[in-house]
Amino acid sequence: MATALKILAISLRYPPYVAGGYELITAEVVETLRERGHLVQVLTGSGGKFVGPDVLPWLRPALDGTVDPLQESLQAGTWERFQLHFFRCANYRSTLRALGRNDFDVVFFFNLGLVSLAPLLAARHRELPTLGYLADGWPGNLWLSSWDGSESGRRKQGQKQLLREVWGSFRSTVGLGPLCACSRFLEREMLDEGLPASDLEVVLPGVPPDMEGWTESLRPRSRSKGEPLKVICASSLWPGKGQHVLIEALARSSAAARIELELVGGGGADYRAELADQVARAGLGARVSFSGQVGREELSRRLARSHVLAMPSVWGEPFGRTTLEGMAHGLAVLASDAGASPEILRDGVDGRIVPAGRPHEWAQALARLEADESERLRLASQGRERVCADFSHATFVDELESRLRRAARRRSA
Repeated sequence: MATALKILAISLRYPPYVAGGYELITAEVVETLRERGHLVQVLTGSGGKFVGPDVLPWLRPALDGTVDPLQESLQAGTWERFQLHFFRCANYRSTLRALGRNDFDVVFFFNLGLVSLAPLLAARHRELPTLGYLADGWPGNLWLSSWDGSESGRRKQGQKQLLREVWGSFRSTVGLGPLCACSRFLEREMLDEGLPASDLEVVLPGVPPDMEGWTESLRPRSRSKGEPLKVICASSLWPGKGQHVLIEALARSSAAARIELELVGGGGADYRAELADQVARAGLGARVSFSGQVGREELSRRLARSHVLAMPSVWGEPFGRTTLEGMAHGLAVLASDAGASPEILRDGVDGRIVPAGRPHEWAQALARLEADESERLRLASQGRERVCADFSHATFVDELESRLRRAARRRSA
């Protein structure tokens, strides 16, 4: 029997503080590693909602404020931004304190965005091996990316370039690797950011374990006679997710009268208002519904009674696990070509890849699935077969566990 590892996992947010898929992946991996006999403690942001001795809420920024830490960081001054992205002494001390609780074999970090690289420096100080899992581009530094479209950013291009060089040098000195990226798309982005190729491997996520359990006996559902094609888009309401493209596509579709679109997800009130206005102007009030944020079990129920999952993102999704969830529920999946979806779906085999931001092409894709039930069922069936064969949660954790053991061996070498 393999020796159990002692692991310190680090991420700013950890359930019940959830901003998106990153936090869910972190918790799922931690819980599965514990089920496999490993001792895993989690060092995370300070908040009063955590329970249990294995969660250490000692990092800054705090999670219980009235403003989201990311939004707050965009308004921060220069010194505070330096602490958020480069080095915060309090987080260095907190990490050393956490490392002193056990003779850890490896430090497993998920997202150090806004935490700074202080935890990594503490691990280096203790000569502990590390492994990182990347599900977004935080190593590119949010401070720099938040300047891109801002007026101050345009005025301060020289400062920004200098800061980019300083960040790259600091990041290189600390050393982030080894790292696992959630997709080849994200791997390419990180290479463009200057991370060494030797530090990066790709480990694709799997279907979330709760969804695996709930969908074990599900199969693609045929439409009854006269039943509209039920399309669901389950994403936060944010322009990058492309819900406006989907609504415009429905307005253009020749099959709009036979399609119902459900938008599931919370998000910005301004964007939701824009979408609602778009629906009203297109006369689609009877065809489009807004369901808001729902819990995981309720989301599973809504997916199970749908026919098609649409992922119309116009930004580069690092992975988009909702695609896997739709496939697992037996839905035909339409996803944009922005980001990593082409690594999940094989166009025309187990889903359809549609050009991002092109309502006309999305309208055609919707109309084809509405008109051809056998084609929809074929894509849904083959999508479910693929997700069961290639994207299991157990296989995902197997890959991470083997790399954690590899990292831990470096300590005893």
